[in-house]
Amino acid sequence: MIEAYLGMLGVPRRAPSAAYLRELHRAQVTRVPYTNLEIMLGRPGTVTPDDALRRVTAGLGGYCFHLNAAFSELLRALGFTVTLHRGYVVAALDEVDPALNHLALLVHDLPDPANPGGRWLADAGLGDALYDPLPLVDGEHTQGPFAYALTASPRPEAGWRLRHDPAGSFAACDVVAAPAVLDDFADAHEHLSTSAASPFTRFLTAQRRTAAGVDVLRGCTLIGIDAAGRREEVLTTREDWREALAELFGLTGDDIDELWPGTLAAHEEWTARRSAMSEPAA
Repeated sequence: MIEAYLGMLGVPRRAPSAAYLRELHRAQVTRVPYTNLEIMLGRPGTVTPDDALRRVTAGLGGYCFHLNAAFSELLRALGFTVTLHRGYVVAALDEVDPALNHLALLVHDLPDPANPGGRWLADAGLGDALYDPLPLVDGEHTQGPFAYALTASPRPEAGWRLRHDPAGSFAACDVVAAPAVLDDFADAHEHLSTSAASPFTRFLTAQRRTAAGVDVLRGCTLIGIDAAGRREEVLTTREDWREALAELFGLTGDDIDELWPGTLAAHEEWTARRSAMSEPAA
């Protein structure tokens, strides 16, 4: 399965190095979509290594628990030293969310001139965030049109806070320094992928990071962010919506059509609500 994974990424097997990690990370976030499509179709699966690898190599993509579980298995099979860490994605910088909602990866022992300590945040599960693995070094880090900052986490546990660019889909992600194991994320995955209160069960999303920026499909809205700025297009036909899923994110399958009526209805409801909120009071 590892050779199939490498074939899908279009990257040959090499010895571990910081340059090879960058090559793998870029291929992963560009070719493997961040998406909750399978969750929306009622197939959340598990976060076991075999299930995560199967999903990724089958072209199904996934969200952080699937993507980073699979990516960590690939890296280990290639000889990298990888640890799993609890992560907490927050929507506002003053928020310290107590609910576990992210699986983060650190890769160790790969020093280079930009990162003499050799530790990297190699996170392929943050959707519109990292294109390259991030040196685990406090300060500002720029990748394409996005500027990130790495600081100490405000959580009680020791760790780091990755502050996303203001144009991104979330404010920050706190990563706990203490290593974790994959089973630690099973309950969080079950809740996020099955609860009616979870955003992952209510709104379809697909995201792909590229060297130039990011492509995001959120419901019926297609968003592109790059050096030229932000663009939005509302996809009002099933054909245009399916074409975007296939061409930008590699997501195909006849059962995707099951989601179109609900996706369109949710978009129309959101549009009506936003219009009502913008109307002046009588």
